[in-house]
Amino acid sequence: MKLSKPLYLLFLFPLFASMLSCTPKQIASDITSQIFKAGSPAFEMESDVEIAEISGLTMMKMLETFQHDNPRNANYLLLLSRSYANYAFGFLEWNMLKYKGVDEAKVDVNLNRAKTFYSRGKDFGLQILNRNSAFEQNLNKDLDSFKKALHGMGRGYAPALFWTAFNWGSYINLNKDSPLAIAEYPKVEAMMNRVVELDEFYFYGGPHLFFGVSYGSRPKMFGGDPDKSKAHFEKVMNTYNHKILMANVLYAQYTAVQNQDRALFDLLLNQVESTNADVMPEQRLANELAKLRARWLLEHASGMF
Repeated sequence: MKLSKPLYLLFLFPLFASMLSCTPKQIASDITSQIFKAGSPAFEMESDVEIAEISGLTMMKMLETFQHDNPRNANYLLLLSRSYANYAFGFLEWNMLKYKGVDEAKVDVNLNRAKTFYSRGKDFGLQILNRNSAFEQNLNKDLDSFKKALHGMGRGYAPALFWTAFNWGSYINLNKDSPLAIAEYPKVEAMMNRVVELDEFYFYGGPHLFFGVSYGSRPKMFGGDPDKSKAHFEKVMNTYNHKILMANVLYAQYTAVQNQDRALFDLLLNQVESTNADVMPEQRLANELAKLRARWLLEHASGMF
């Protein structure tokens, strides 16, 4: 059916209004956010850990500059939440490990920075999630109400839910002496469970690695479950043909140590040692970091068993 001219213009008006409401600078910023989003995997393909550690900070401050000038852009918010999480886990927590027993002052510096980075990453993620009115209204309510709100969030929210929960859960893990922080964990767990329902292999099985560590690092009396931990880790290992080397490292560092299973510990880490980091080019940086951790853990195993 052919539209009459006035009706045709009525349909076009919202489009023109939307275009006119955007300044040239905002349009350029939005386009740049798409470029950053499409190009972000290049950072994860870096083979030089030192270059990645230095350039990662520059990249985050650049993203913050763009986000500050364009605060509603979800691409910048998600990239920042993801970047702060990856940097804190990949570099700051690695520094905490390698300086342990060598330079406790450096351990403390990296610990405090990691807490700050995870907190920032959580806040950037929440800025996206709070655009969902049910999530925002129930975030500070009881757990059942919060879970109902999560249930109404579709697949499009999976990335923001994952990175927010990852940052939040990691922050809690570094603040185990805080009852207030620990009390928030059930909501973090509920968010990550929703990601499993929506997209269980988001970011190379990230939700399964999260629960592998969660169930594997706690004693049974505090909710630990070695069988569940094993199932989560092995799901990632089998799905990606043992190319996600960090899965082996986390399985060894948390589950094997918690259960004092030295044979499993050695098996997992020796597999990492014998595997080339470029076995999965798109995760080259994570694999290089996994090999560094594996080497350190093997060298310091006597103090864990």
